[in-house]
This record gives sequence, C-alpha cells and structure tokens, in this order.
Amino acid sequence: MSTPHVTVSVTDSIDDVDTVQWRRIAAADTAPVHYTPAYLRAYQTSPLSPFLAARYLTVADGDRTLAVLPCYLQKEGDPYGFLRAVGIEDTDGPALLGHNWYCYDTRVPVRAMDPAQRARVLGAVLDALREQAAADGALTAGLVSVPDGDPVLDVARDKGWRVAPIVTRFQLPLHGADGDAFDSYDSYLATLGARTRRTIRQYLRRAAEAGVTTAVEAPRPDVLRTVGDLTRRTAAKYGSAGMYPESAFTDFVMALGDHARVVRVDRGDLTVAAAVVLLDEERLHMWAGGTSHATLDGFSPNYLLWATEIRTAIQWRKRWVEGGRSNEPMKTRHGMKPLRLYACVAPPGT
Repeated sequence: MSTPHVTVSVTDSIDDVDTVQWRRIAAADTAPVHYTPAYLRAYQTSPLSPFLAARYLTVADGDRTLAVLPCYLQKEGDPYGFLRAVGIEDTDGPALLGHNWYCYDTRVPVRAMDPAQRARVLGAVLDALREQAAADGALTAGLVSVPDGDPVLDVARDKGWRVAPIVTRFQLPLHGADGDAFDSYDSYLATLGARTRRTIRQYLRRAAEAGVTTAVEAPRPDVLRTVGDLTRRTAAKYGSAGMYPESAFTDFVMALGDHARVVRVDRGDLTVAAAVVLLDEERLHMWAGGTSHATLDGFSPNYLLWATEIRTAIQWRKRWVEGGRSNEPMKTRHGMKPLRLYACVAPPGT
C-alpha cells in the first residue's frame, strides 16, 4: 500500500507498533487520549465492544513516520444506527472503521506539513483503509465521528467517499471571551446564564449542608464496580447500557494508568454519583458516569458531579472539557459548545 515516497504499513497489535513514533505524531497533532498507546493497549486487551481484529496504520516516508490511525474490524459496522439515520444504508456485515464508536474525536494524526502534503498523506491513509477492508472481507470502510472542519473530510469528498453529519459533540472551552484561562471555578460560573449559575450555587450549598463530600482519585477495582453500575443504570435510559460491560469496564480503566481518574459524590457511605474522567495534555474528558438519584436532599447529584469535574479541569489547567455526545440541554446550560461530527464511508464496491 503506497504512493510515491509514502508507504502505509498495517499491524494487528499495538505491541508491534513503534510507540515512541506513534506517541510523537499524536502529541504533535494534539490528538486526544484515545490515540495514546496506553488507551490503545487497554482497548485491545479489554475491549468495551468486541471486535474481530485491530489494524494500526502507520504512514512513513523512509524511516520518518508521517501519520498514524487505529482502526477496528467490527462484526457490525453501525451498531447504534448513526449511519443509517443519515442515509448510509449498506453497512450490514463486517466493517473496518477508524477510530471506534467510543471515540468522539476521530482524526488522522499527521506530522506538521503544508496543506498539499497533508492532503497527500491523508489520501494515502484512506486508500490503505479501503484496501485493508477489502483484504479483511469487510463490506464497509470508513471513519466515524470526524469533527467538522477536519481536512480529512475534504480529502474523502474528493475521493468520492460519502460524507455525512451523524451526531454532535460538546466542548467546554476553559477560557473567557478575552481568551484568558479561567483562574477559578467562580470565574467560569460567571460566564453562565443567571438561572443556571443560581441553580448550581444553590445545589452546592444544599449538598454541603447535607454533609455530601466529593473526591477525585486514582481508579480502584472496587470503586470502578460502583461507577460501572451507576453508568449502566444511567445509560439504560438512553438504550446504551451495553456500552459498559462490567468486567471489561473495570479492566479497561485500570489499564489506562494516569490517563484516568474517578470522580465521586458521596453521602456518608453511599456513592450517589460517580464518573470516570479521561485525561490528556489539553483536556479532561467526561467519559462515563451516572447517578443513583435525580435529586437528593434538595440538590442534583449530577450537577455536583459536573461541578467537581469542571473545577478539577480548571485546577489542573486543562484547556478544554470534552463533554462527549448527546444530552444537549445539560451541556449547553453549562456553557459547552456544539461541534458537528461526520462519518466518511468509502463507496460500496470499491
């Protein structure tokens, strides 16, 4: 799989990848935690959603790595119906997709280069992805959850791939209108609407009066079982409880090391809300969590969980809080900005 002076190699294990080069390319492109070797190894070893094979694409010019992309051969290409909802119908059967459906920031991390060179490298990646899918017997090849404005979308369009918006992701910039970073949680609150600001402060006060405590800590298996249970109970309301299978959830998070933290809201010995947040250099990701009560003692445990997560991101000097997909009312109320995500799928029969 090559174009002049550019080759694309494919391996089926993260252990066979030059992780030093992989990490360097991902960092240069400020790729999220989902592209770190730790995340990829954790997902390969303890997949939250079973896959048939992993495929790690590495683009090189001689011994110089230019770009990387993790992909997964899946038995079903559209398990959540996102593609069918936008008219991409022929996705039954095996699919080779990058990144995976748990990643809401799919990109092809590329070494810094001019736009023409970048387009050439991205084109080589898409060609290799399509060729590998054919070799694997996959009926579908594509990228899912690509942010609006990513240059790979234009390259895919130029190649005749089907490009369509599928879902919306939400981000909270941790700086004010003047561009300066928030220096405290109160400075962030000041940017919210008066009603939301008043509600949050009221809930914080009531929780304190009820003796509720919060904690941010390294993951432990016993605590992760509680987090997983709360997450599945909450996800069940949206029909997605199966995204967090108990054993794989615990093993996956434990394998992330310093890229994961647990946030807890406790009332005495009872954990009433908890979440796993993921960390990279620039972001805190509100990844998975849930609550046992919509309201308790006159406050919302979920609001308190969010307050703790956002306060932590500010204290740790992150540039963004990633809010993931869905639940638009809650996220926009907290100042998060929408970002449309796209799928780009190779045309059938290519």
